[in-house]
Amino acid sequence: MKIIAQKPLYINGDVVTEGSVFETIEQHGRELINKGYAHLIEVDNSAQPEQPNTKADKKVKR
Repeated sequence: MKIIAQKPLYINGDVVTEGSVFETIEQHGRELINKGYAHLIEVDNSAQPEQPNTKADKKVKR
């Protein structure tokens, strides 16, 4: 999971400064977020095409 440090952190032998993006495992990332040390990067899904509405396709035209 990719997250942004809100405070300087010591991760994998390196210091991650405030505002830096870094990657960690899901459990560690959630723990850092819950403690207020980092926040999750908001993922913009607008680049993905929308799924077609299958309910509209199932309607019978008369």
